[in-house]
Amino acid sequence: MATGLDMLMKHPLFSPCDRASLSNILQRHGARVQAFSDDELIHSPSSSSRVIGMLLSGKACVTTPDPSHSALLRLLKTGEMFGIANLFSHEPYISVIRAKGGCRVFLIPESAIKELLECDRDFLARYLAFLSQKICFLNRKIGYLTGGSAERRLALYLTSLDKTRFRLEISIGDLSELLDVGRASLYRAFERLSEDGFIEKNGREFKILDLDGMRNAYR
Repeated sequence: MATGLDMLMKHPLFSPCDRASLSNILQRHGARVQAFSDDELIHSPSSSSRVIGMLLSGKACVTTPDPSHSALLRLLKTGEMFGIANLFSHEPYISVIRAKGGCRVFLIPESAIKELLECDRDFLARYLAFLSQKICFLNRKIGYLTGGSAERRLALYLTSLDKTRFRLEISIGDLSELLDVGRASLYRAFERLSEDGFIEKNGREFKILDLDGMRNAYR
């Protein structure tokens, strides 16, 4: 519990909260830390509990629920959260989350978040802002999944990161699945963006040379 609270207090949604009050609410509502082995199911549309989760260590894959065509939607890393946007919906959770190489997750029941929303107006404002950011992320996601060519999908994905220097945290295979393009097409897209002077690639290290130019070329 203490480790989960320490990590939670680093997240912008929770960091302004009073630590003692937050700890009391989480304990009363049964927040807990749980370990998951590689490929073990963490959460899915069939899960009966309504929780939000934060990865305390390791990684997890968020995929579409269709077993016949499971597409990678996102790779969760340490410190990232899931379940917030769907928490108070009557609909089933929309994705499948599985551990990637093993992970530890801090699971927070819906009832704890509901109490925070009711007793802390500032937390409510931060929660709404966080949901707005989620909507913007999903809009960008729709953009690069329906972006047309492999070059455009890749360009939209890279510009959505809003960074000029970064290390690609997912494999080429995962990225090709994320963008729904073949690996060969993805490699050609990297070459094209490099030849056009938009990016510089060294293994997994990337430098965006002309972010605005790439946005304008592939908007």
